Parts: sequence; C-alpha cells; structure tokens
Amino acid sequence: MTKLRATLSGIALSGALLATAATPALADSMATGTASHSAIAAVTKGQKLAKLKSLTDNSDASSERWSAALTQHLQHKHAIEQYKFNWKTDYCSKSPDTLPGGYTFKWACYRHDFGYRNYKATVGNYYFRKDHKARIDKAFLRDMNGACNFKPWADPFPPAQRKQLKAACLRTAKKYYDAVVTLG
Repeated sequence: MTKLRATLSGIALSGALLATAATPALADSMATGTASHSAIAAVTKGQKLAKLKSLTDNSDASSERWSAALTQHLQHKHAIEQYKFNWKTDYCSKSPDTLPGGYTFKWACYRHDFGYRNYKATVGNYYFRKDHKARIDKAFLRDMNGACNFKPWADPFPPAQRKQLKAACLRTAKKYYDAVVTLG
C-alpha cells in the first residue's frame, strides 16, 4: 500500500510538472488567440498526405470525413486549417451540377476538385497521376452514384418515372466519370 501511495504521488507530481511546463505556451495562445510555435508543430508533408488520403478515399467513411472536414473548414477550426488545404471549387466546371429529378452532383464534384487540387499542389502532377488520380476518380463515380440514389420523402414523380430519372442519373454519372478519367 505504501508503494502504491508513493507511485501515485510520483504520477501526480509528474502531471503537475507537465502542466506547469506547458503553462507559458498556453498562456501565450490565450493572449493572442493563436497557439505559440512551441505549442504546435507544423504539419509534415506525410501527415498532410495521410489526411488527404483519408478525405479522398473511395468509401462512405471517407465521404463522411470529408463532409466533417468541410464543416470544420467553414467554421475555421484549427484541426483542419492546419493542413492548409485548397478548398476552392468550380463544382462540375461547365457541366450541370443538378439533374432532372432532384439529383445533384455538386458535392461529388466539390470533393473531386478538392482531391485533384490538393494532391497536385502537394505531390506534383506526375505523382498525382501515378499514385492518386484513379482512386479519386473512382471515389467521384461512387459519390455520384450515391447521389443518384436520392429519393425525396414526398416524391413528386410516379415510380416508373423515378426509375427512368434514376437510370438517366446513373448514365450521366458514368459519362462524367469517363470524362475525368480521359481528360482530368
């Protein structure tokens, strides 16, 4: 029991020392509203690439992470802003973002632009095409196909027409995908 008390006292003392050593950096960040350079290290290229891959992968989880990151970006949260990603987009360029039936490719195009712009800026065009383009293009097709699964709560179209609209949406998604694979 005595040994346990000594160990717990040592842990508490270590915690107190750690907290007091961090106090100047934390106090500095409170005064200016930003963290000091000693408190936060810069993001490495490897960390940026890992984060970028997690946001542009071909999965539902990646789509959800990208959506959460976009929300953080719009709220100017340090957790995402530290990566200095390029969030600019022209959505689907000169192609329609929305299709008949209420389908929209806007967010699929946004995530696709995000992947292209940030990988090209981080690794260059050669390594982007060699290592990342095919995955981002497949994620784009997946995101568009997901958009084609949209069905409004109070669907204004009869089932036969909804089926035709969905089929047209899926054909359009494939055309957009083929275009970026060939031209992108």
